[in-house]
Amino acid sequence: MRGPAQSRAAAVEALGRAPAELLTRLDRVARVAGRGPTGFLPADLLGGLVGALDADGRVRQAAVEALAAFGGPLPAAALAVRAADWVPEVAAGARVALRSRTAPDEAPAVVGVLLRVAGRRRARGLLAEYRAVLAEPAQRRAVRALAAHPDPRVRRFGVELALDLGEYVRGDLLRTALHDADQACRRMCAQRLLELDPEQAGRLLWASGAGVRELAVSALPADVPATRLVAPLADRARMVRAQARWKLYQRGEPPAEVYRKQLRKAVKSADAGPGLLAGLTAGLGECGDAADVELLARVLRDPRAGVRRAAARAVGRLARPGELVPLLGPLANDPDSGVAREVFEALLRVPHEVPPETLWIGRTRTEPAVRRLAELIGVRRDAAEIRTTDPTRSRGRARGR
Repeated sequence: MRGPAQSRAAAVEALGRAPAELLTRLDRVARVAGRGPTGFLPADLLGGLVGALDADGRVRQAAVEALAAFGGPLPAAALAVRAADWVPEVAAGARVALRSRTAPDEAPAVVGVLLRVAGRRRARGLLAEYRAVLAEPAQRRAVRALAAHPDPRVRRFGVELALDLGEYVRGDLLRTALHDADQACRRMCAQRLLELDPEQAGRLLWASGAGVRELAVSALPADVPATRLVAPLADRARMVRAQARWKLYQRGEPPAEVYRKQLRKAVKSADAGPGLLAGLTAGLGECGDAADVELLARVLRDPRAGVRRAAARAVGRLARPGELVPLLGPLANDPDSGVAREVFEALLRVPHEVPPETLWIGRTRTEPAVRRLAELIGVRRDAAEIRTTDPTRSRGRARGR
């Protein structure tokens, strides 16, 4: 602790790169041997930081008093750690000091620590107490800094607080719902935007986040035309497709009929994109029946791997047991690993009907998931053969009856 000034500055810089993460971890493992309640360490920032990790409560209390004289995110984070101290006097001093640590660069560091220690019994109510301080009108810049922080947990806290305080206008809500990197923030802002203006649902249908698109579909009016639901019905996310189907169910329209009509059009159209075709195929596989296999089998021949993958999954769900091997067996050596995985996943339904050559293809493919499925088919087929050919098992079952 009494090394060269350059080394001490480097140590402070290293701690400052991720103060919330590093200090909470150090607090669990580091208990520096103290030197007494006064004059225990050099009276600079690093000395206060190390003193705050001391095993002696008197040393930690003195460190809290020293850290209160320094500004910036690193001492603010250290004070937040000590605000959950097991010695009441240390915790009380740190809590008082935290009330003034609301600068835009300090608040994220404090919140980052408080979120990480929130589960500790001694930290009960601490986050809510600091949140009440941030809710004051003078702290709006700090709230904005929290909502823009790269740490997802801190940003979620900041966005939720900003929403509660009415800091976001509709443009902010729309921008965050469409483009924020964190799905929880996108969903919170989309929900608030739809509460304020349900007509924004149409714009949110094109959001990158599936959770936002799901909320947008649920906010569409009950009488929305089925043609407007084609994109959600063919969405790449299952949760969005399910929400769009529920919209049709609520007004008595069978979604399978819509899927059949749109899929026939897409199969005939040369302009149908792979996303639309794959989405319609996946959706029909989720709500159709065995009569749809003939239509889905046409999609199995599509040159695009994503479309074939969706078709193989749909056929595997809807086809009758006797149809699975004739339809999916030829795709066992498909160049796309996803298609092969769906094929062997479906063939698990009929292990005793899988030909040896198809099983051999699965066992010799390079993809571990496909090989595991092929081995499982082999195990189930062997077990079925033993049950049907072993006479002792039949006699045992007869005696049991």
